[in-house]
Amino acid sequence: MALSACGVTIDKKGKEVMEHGLTMFPLSCFDDNLQIYPVPWHWHDEFEFIIITEGIAHIQAENATIPVIPGDAIFINSGVLHSIEHGKCADINCHSLVFHARIIGGSVESIFWQKLITPILHDESFRYLYLNQTIPWQADIIEDMKSAWQAVADEIFDYENVARYHLSRAFRLINSNKPVSQTKVRQREKLSTERIKTMIEYIEKNYCEDITLEMIADSVSLSKSACLYCFHQRLGTTPIRYLIQLRIEKAAEQLIKSDEPVNKIAINCGFSDISYFSKCFREMKGFTPKEYRKSYNMNKDRTPEKEFHPH
Repeated sequence: MALSACGVTIDKKGKEVMEHGLTMFPLSCFDDNLQIYPVPWHWHDEFEFIIITEGIAHIQAENATIPVIPGDAIFINSGVLHSIEHGKCADINCHSLVFHARIIGGSVESIFWQKLITPILHDESFRYLYLNQTIPWQADIIEDMKSAWQAVADEIFDYENVARYHLSRAFRLINSNKPVSQTKVRQREKLSTERIKTMIEYIEKNYCEDITLEMIADSVSLSKSACLYCFHQRLGTTPIRYLIQLRIEKAAEQLIKSDEPVNKIAINCGFSDISYFSKCFREMKGFTPKEYRKSYNMNKDRTPEKEFHPH
């Protein structure tokens, strides 16, 4: 199974549209440089393990921002909105595994599903788990994740069963050690998350147009102040800031995939003021648009080209 470079394509509600792996083996592994392929806000039905191999990644899981250092990892539960911020200059590299529950649990009637999957999938307060390599049981999970990732990446003999074995061990350790939830997610929080997913859908579909805060709020029938509060509470940012970040990421993708002039790319991505585009791009990427394209092309010439698949 070839490794994939990370790039997220989402549907109407910010849900990732790619089905990971194959029907018979629903797992994908990724080896990513987040400076080149950042991970915007998205969600998917699959679970995800992310191991940081270089740099410090700021992983966002709904309204929490978690700095993850090299050697540590994070588990993201099914259906959780998440993204990964990248550094402006320093490389941040990670290995990740994205997989469906059935790779461990089989059918929902099986004892494996009931013992390993149900307690995690149905715990509404269990959104993510930071895995610290200095804590023995968490270090064991990280090692299982690494073993599963390497088996799939190298396509060793019987890698499907090897990966399933290590993921099952990891889930057993999570279930044995995660805190027992005493509270349920409030209905208001659920509604807020659904609204965020719908607003992300609206922004994703219309980022190249001249959209306003009022238009984003209207997409879920909220006032502007309620829209601002919802974004701040769930994602720790504002709708317009999110829109600008999305436009910059789309522009960065076009810069490395096409030879279009910078001015045209800026306009394609919703920027009418080219100087403002350059200012925002430099603030977020640490380079001007032209420097970013040049830097990417130089690095590509020095390293083997990796086939791109959406993550």
